[in-house]
Amino acid sequence: MEIEEQQIESSNSKFKKFRKRIFHPISRYRNKNKDEQQASLLQEPNKKTDPPIRNEDYEATGFVIDPQNYLYHYWLGIISIAVAYNLLLIPARYAFDDMDKNLRTVWISLDYIFDAIYLIDIFLQSRTGHFSHGLFVRNHHVLSRKYFTSYQFYIRDLLSILPTDLLYLNRRFRFMSIIRSNRFLRIHRLYEFQELTESRTRFPNTFRVGILICLTLTLIHWNCCVYFLICQHLGFGSDEWVLPESAHNETVAMLYTYCFYWSTLLLSTIGDVPLPVKQSEYVFVLFDYFIGVLIFATIIGNLGTMISSQNLSRQQVSQKMDEIKRYMKFRSVNRKLERKVIKWLDYLYTNRQVLNEENVLNSDLSIELRKDLAIKVHLESLQQVKLFNDCEPNLLVELVTKLTPIFFGPGDYICRKGDIGKEMYIIKRGQLGVVSDDGKTTFVTLKEGAVFGEISILNIPGSKNGNRRTANVKSIGYSDLYTLRKEDLWLVLDNYPESLAKIIEKGKSILRKDNLLDETLTDSKRYIEQDQLLSVQNRIKKLVDLDKSLNDRITKFLETYVDSIRLFKQQLSKLEYSYGARKPSVSLSCNIPPSVSTLRLHDNLWRYINRDSILRHASAPFLTIDQ
Repeated sequence: MEIEEQQIESSNSKFKKFRKRIFHPISRYRNKNKDEQQASLLQEPNKKTDPPIRNEDYEATGFVIDPQNYLYHYWLGIISIAVAYNLLLIPARYAFDDMDKNLRTVWISLDYIFDAIYLIDIFLQSRTGHFSHGLFVRNHHVLSRKYFTSYQFYIRDLLSILPTDLLYLNRRFRFMSIIRSNRFLRIHRLYEFQELTESRTRFPNTFRVGILICLTLTLIHWNCCVYFLICQHLGFGSDEWVLPESAHNETVAMLYTYCFYWSTLLLSTIGDVPLPVKQSEYVFVLFDYFIGVLIFATIIGNLGTMISSQNLSRQQVSQKMDEIKRYMKFRSVNRKLERKVIKWLDYLYTNRQVLNEENVLNSDLSIELRKDLAIKVHLESLQQVKLFNDCEPNLLVELVTKLTPIFFGPGDYICRKGDIGKEMYIIKRGQLGVVSDDGKTTFVTLKEGAVFGEISILNIPGSKNGNRRTANVKSIGYSDLYTLRKEDLWLVLDNYPESLAKIIEKGKSILRKDNLLDETLTDSKRYIEQDQLLSVQNRIKKLVDLDKSLNDRITKFLETYVDSIRLFKQQLSKLEYSYGARKPSVSLSCNIPPSVSTLRLHDNLWRYINRDSILRHASAPFLTIDQ
């Protein structure tokens, strides 16, 4: 048994050696290939780097059009008209010969006018700037070189302007508009105009519906022209599917109307059309049915998307309503409060209020755009606050970004008498009432533009009311307000001490008029409350700055102290040497290297003393060291 086991082990070991010898080179080759692939992947991003920045590329050397300018948008509209003319009239003129013959002079004139627009478009595309490395390229030589060597110029723009009209000289192609089909290659400019208009219009959904209708009518128009050509090829009246024999006597308008009607029925698959008879007719009808199904699916899908996008805000409100209803049902809330909540959500939807304005302003906008948008929306409201009338413009800009909207329903209390004031309010829309403690008597009605609560957040020293509210303010109907929190106000005012002094003085003057100011108190209480408003991070930062300034002061004090002691010792040593009261025992020259360690100093301090410290604290041109 042992012999057999040894034979088996030896055979297994031989087999393993054989596998290792055969497959080890392959695995090593695979590992090598993996290493090469990883190295190539690491080097691949470096190959796709942008060209280096050259200052001359961004210098204005001639006429350059900005694609973000409205002039560029207007030009896209003009070139789109030229492209649409070719897309619609070239097939129609080829199919309906009478229309082409009756107005041939007009068509030829329009053809060459739009060809001139095509040529101008090539020039403008060679002068259209773009962004590189975040900067706008204005050098027209660089732009022209890049455009005329691009794929777009050779494959689309140059082919679209080739003079195929020269084939008119051949009798076989005399005035056949179909030879100008290369003008269709400029259709990308039509798509560009569509995208730019859709991004700039205020009614994008309406514009999308219009584009969808135009696309559908264009397909029906092309199908109408193809149907008329097939009828001409097969012969009018040859069967029931084609036009009748009397079509020879009809006008172009009547023929086009009938063909357009027939094409609409066929592509929409909603009407009865004559059954095809010949094989070519069957092929055409099947192809039209297939296109019609795609058109129908596209229209339904686009309309569904547009309707859902229009009702997106309503769906969000409905989802929130359902969640709140489920919550109120789970918590057994009474029906009165439930109806009040539902009315509130309906008000927000019908008046198109933004539930979270911060998410909208902070979505994908830069800091400067957020400021510009906030200034446009809130600056007019903030300027109505008398305390901020004479402040710096930069202060108002920073405060504008801190304003947040808040909404109140009928009967909601904005603040109650005795509450701690943590924010001030600006009425944007609606009316508020200053009411009695029981809420039944209204003393004053505050209307749009009114401001209240600003005194309680200023921490004015000597205010007899402190930071407490002095009145009950209640919303009469639905009210939209802007709030400025106490923390945000003081965080901004710390950077504007002059404006802070003016605002505090204005607040004191208001309190003096109402006899609510105690002049004996100092500003220490306000500073203490101001420090308490800071967040933990701001407090830590303030402590770190204070620690740094104290360390700088201590270092400066110690340096001054050491210099004064050294000067004093030098003067004292001079007096002692002049009167012979002191004699040197060891003299240390200034050129002693710092590596010398034979001096008998204190053993436990020698490693901390070097030549610079010895010379710094020397009391004379030589150093006296006792044995």
